[in-house]
Amino acid sequence: MNAKLRTAMIFILLWSFAAPRLRAQQPGSNDASSGKVSPEKSSSIQSPVLSERDVEEQRARILMAEKRYDAGIQVYQGLLKSDPKNAIYLNMIGIAYLNMSNFNEAKKFFARSAKADKKYSSAVNNLGMVYYEQKDYRHAIRQYKKAALIDPNQAGSHANLGFAYYKMKKYPESAAEFHKALEIDPHSLDRNERVGTMVQDRSVENHGMFFYMMAREYARMGDAAHCADYLRKSFDEGYKDVVKAQTDPGFKKVVNDPAVQAILLPLLPAQTKPNQTPPGT
Repeated sequence: MNAKLRTAMIFILLWSFAAPRLRAQQPGSNDASSGKVSPEKSSSIQSPVLSERDVEEQRARILMAEKRYDAGIQVYQGLLKSDPKNAIYLNMIGIAYLNMSNFNEAKKFFARSAKADKKYSSAVNNLGMVYYEQKDYRHAIRQYKKAALIDPNQAGSHANLGFAYYKMKKYPESAAEFHKALEIDPHSLDRNERVGTMVQDRSVENHGMFFYMMAREYARMGDAAHCADYLRKSFDEGYKDVVKAQTDPGFKKVVNDPAVQAILLPLLPAQTKPNQTPPGT
C-alpha cells in the first residue's frame, strides 16, 4: 500500500469518528440518541397558525380549482357575511358564475366587485369577459379598455382586447394589444387565469391566421422558441402564407434562428432557400 493511499484511509477513519461529535456540538442540532430536537430547532419549524378565515379562503380556492363552482360560491358567500364589500370574494363568485355560463349572475357580482373597489381592474376586465361570451364585442372592448386604464400593467386586459378586436376583424388593433400584453408578461397568453383576471381562450375563427399573427408578435420580441411554435401551429391549421415569414419584416429578429428555419425551410421553393449549393457544383 503506497503512502498516499494509506494517508487517505487514515483520514477517512478519523473523520468517521469525529463527524458525529462535531454534529452533536453544533447549536440547535438533533440529539441522535434520544431522537429529540433542541428547543431552538423546534421553535423554528412550527407551522403557522391559520385563522378560520384563512382556512375558508383556502377551501374556496381549492373548490374553484377543482371546478366545483357551486360549492365554491357557497364558501365565498359565507365569507361575505363578515366582509360584505370584499372585492376579491365578489369577483371570485362572478368567475364561478361565468364558468357556469350564468351570465346574469356573473355580471351582477363583477359589477358589485368593481363598485366595492374602484381600483380593482380584474372585476372590470371580467365584466368584459361576460360581454365577450355573449358575443357583444363592442361592450367587451369598452370594459377591457376601462380595466387597462385602471391598471396599465395588467397583461390580461390587453390580451383580451386583442381577442375582441380579432373577433371584429380589426387585425392591426388586435396585433397591437397582443404586443402590449406580451411586453408586460411574455407568458400572459399561456395561462387562463391570473390573480382573478381571466384571459379569453383562443376559440377564434381562422386559427391559422391567428397563430401566424401570434408568431409575428413573439418574433418582434425576439422570442424564437414561441415564434417557431406558433408558426408550426399556423402551418398545421393549413395557413398558406406561413412561408411569408421568411421575408416579413416582423420576423427579422428571429428569422435565422434554427428553430424558425426548421419550420420555414421545408416550405421554401428550392431556388429561394438560403445558402443552397447551386446545381452542378
